[in-house]
Amino acid sequence: MPLEFYPVIELKPEWVRAEEQMGSKKKYWVDAGAETQWLFKFARVNNSMPTGEHWAEKIAAEVAELMDLPHARVELATLQGRNGSLSLRFNELSNPGTALVHGNVLLPGQVLGYDPLKKQRQSDHTLGNILRVVDHVFAEREDRNKALDTFMGYLVLDALVMNTDRHHENWALVRYTSSAGTEEHGLAPTFDHASSLGRELTEEKIQSWAHDAEAVARYVSKARGAIYRLNTDERGLSPMELVSLALRVKGEHVRPWLERLHTLDPQSLVDIVVRVPPSVMSERHRSFASELLRYTLNRLQHMNA
Repeated sequence: MPLEFYPVIELKPEWVRAEEQMGSKKKYWVDAGAETQWLFKFARVNNSMPTGEHWAEKIAAEVAELMDLPHARVELATLQGRNGSLSLRFNELSNPGTALVHGNVLLPGQVLGYDPLKKQRQSDHTLGNILRVVDHVFAEREDRNKALDTFMGYLVLDALVMNTDRHHENWALVRYTSSAGTEEHGLAPTFDHASSLGRELTEEKIQSWAHDAEAVARYVSKARGAIYRLNTDERGLSPMELVSLALRVKGEHVRPWLERLHTLDPQSLVDIVVRVPPSVMSERHRSFASELLRYTLNRLQHMNA
């Protein structure tokens, strides 16, 4: 029986409520049905060619769901004939006094001289500095371990879908006031995975790799993320290298996710890709993304062998 395609929501211009200022991409808060707080993002266009950021967002969210990771709900959508994606506002933010605090706000408090406005080549955005923030914010061991467990899951997800944009505005804590009146924190669900699955590749580039058996492996090895090993490094670690580093320094929080991947059938990942409608994702992109997921799953499964 063929799989059902994911729906594509056609947004009406009058549903747009406000423009979101954070980030470099055009984004709008929209009302879409009963659940009103949705963020719509257009897929970027590079050199007059549309990227696959919209389908990358959707696929990554569904992979996170398969991994049982807390994540932003994502739907495919169009606005005025242009492709994009919808992300549902986190339920936690509906409560009074609750706020989303991004990494670039948290890191300056723990890292001397940290520039919260520098997103590109921000080499102070190291795994070690992120861990310092977690240690500082979560004083109780149980809370700290829970946050570490979840954050390491985010890094494994990034390696699985080859998300190369986990910069300091793409992870956050939820700050809220407890019933006792104290300020508390929790790790926010993972969000913004548009830079995944080769979304930037043109069809011509993918076609040129058609008979290259090493194309996917080479793509993965060349990928560079936004989290660094050392602040003296010129480039961030690849998502796969980052998981390897995390496994060495926080193995007890990484291994359960790698073990969970052993329970995943590669076809379950491919099925997620297959469910993206042909009007949204080309056959060449579908084929590349499917092969990429098979490859990264195998790499991660053997990383914990």
